[in-house]
Amino acid sequence: MEEEVIEIGSPFAAKRVILLHGLTGTATVIRPVAEYLYRRLGESYSFILPTAQIIKVKQFVHAWFDVKSSDFRREVDVGGIFASSDRIASLIRKEISQGVSPKDIYLGGFSQGGVIALTTALLEPFAVGGVFALSSYLPLEDQLTSQMTDASKDVPIFQAVSLKDEFISQEMSYKASEYLRKRGNAVLVKRYDMKHEIRNRELDDIINWMESLAC
Repeated sequence: MEEEVIEIGSPFAAKRVILLHGLTGTATVIRPVAEYLYRRLGESYSFILPTAQIIKVKQFVHAWFDVKSSDFRREVDVGGIFASSDRIASLIRKEISQGVSPKDIYLGGFSQGGVIALTTALLEPFAVGGVFALSSYLPLEDQLTSQMTDASKDVPIFQAVSLKDEFISQEMSYKASEYLRKRGNAVLVKRYDMKHEIRNRELDDIINWMESLAC
């Protein structure tokens, strides 16, 4: 069965944002986030919210990839990450085929969704407009890093770190940001006194960041 995709805004908007939910979520779950961003950014942006396939992660849930260990740095499901990244890359190419410039396409995601947003952008042979990853991380397995493209070094990245996150450690977040900076990406890290969640104050920071990129 085809997974749910929600679209918010005009299909003729100049800029596209592909927004990815977290583990066990759906497009419907993250829709309020997209609606908040849309209200603030305006009608020049539209949002595409895909839903992950259902796979077994201890139980059957929507997930972008399998979680094989409570320590996300061990037993990384590289195959699952590549498969979901390929799916999101196909959405990017669809937008490009309709005349949207890669520089006007943004990827964002929460938790697992952030992993896929980052990975997809870093594997593309061109630079998208930017990536924002919320309460997330970047697996640094050789299979992934060896395929990151030189063009993707030009992708600006916003990383939101939750200081009381119960699932994603600050160490994992900082390793990702340091790796990305060293390879040449412009990385903005913002820290928030909150748990594994999304709040308006970080969305406001994302809006400011996206608007600064458009200048």
